[in-house]
Amino acid sequence: MGFAEGQVEMDRTAALRMLHEHGAHAREFINDKLGAARELAALPWGLRGEGATELEVEWDAGMIPVATLEPIEPPDGEEPKLTPVRGLPKRRKMCRWEEAKVGLAQKPGEVDRLYTVRPTGDLAASFDDLLGLACLKGWTEQTQVRGLADGAKHIRPRMEEVFDIGDFRFILDRPHCKEHLTAAGEALETEGALADGVTVQPWAEDALQKMEVGNVAEVVQELTRAWEASDPDPESRNERLRLEAGYFERNSDAVAYAEYRAQGWSTASSEVESAQGHVVQARLKISGAWWHPARVDDILALRVLKANGWWHEYWDDRRRAWRRRAATFGEARGGEAA
Repeated sequence: MGFAEGQVEMDRTAALRMLHEHGAHAREFINDKLGAARELAALPWGLRGEGATELEVEWDAGMIPVATLEPIEPPDGEEPKLTPVRGLPKRRKMCRWEEAKVGLAQKPGEVDRLYTVRPTGDLAASFDDLLGLACLKGWTEQTQVRGLADGAKHIRPRMEEVFDIGDFRFILDRPHCKEHLTAAGEALETEGALADGVTVQPWAEDALQKMEVGNVAEVVQELTRAWEASDPDPESRNERLRLEAGYFERNSDAVAYAEYRAQGWSTASSEVESAQGHVVQARLKISGAWWHPARVDDILALRVLKANGWWHEYWDDRRRAWRRRAATFGEARGGEAA
């Protein structure tokens, strides 16, 4: 097969080596860029640029395929089978799914968004990145920030901690709210706790309308009563009812969707869920692809460069590093010659 002008033929090993090398450098570049933005935001007021009036930040987690080679355990009393050439214990590929954590920051009404993507183990770094993105968008203590995400216990508190010194308001993503109401309705149906003639979806829609105008307590009380009535023994009660009641009670101040719409605010984290597709999955979920967990971050960092429009800036940074290294070599050789 011929190659077009400017193309370079490269074997798989060399391509992987370059990917991982630049992936590691890309993560360093991103960390430095976001760290500098956070440092700038910490400067006294007169030393900063003009801040943004309002910002939206979103956060979501999606699944990506990963795989590792694991030893094949032999039956008791038998020796492990070995590979024919190198004589090493045979291994098999173990496939599973892990989370990719995606965040974004944007000014309302703008389409120029900034993204962060981190692998499974980097939860804290993901939220630090979110603050860095907001700083790049002009965040200050006076900026009104609205955070949209699922109301899981590990998400909302992290967002609130990141923006705790400013004006922050959490909004429970409306589609996630509807999903949890459907799950609650199914649990009520299982216990025979729905009114005669009422099915799951009409109940969920009616509950959502109540919550949108501030009647969250009514929905929580209905779920709590059904949980208590599901079994005399608290240990044997319908756990789904208790969990959903706690979910909505915990986020009772974040579901006033009628008010949010009247303010012109977003009520769904649809942009970050879209980013799961075009930033992460478009590359990491291609047919037949499985990624080693230790190497996932390399490709994620490169995807962030591309999504944020930092690709050329990254290569300019690498060229400067190469020139500095070349100058160092030149000085060292000059010293040896002397």
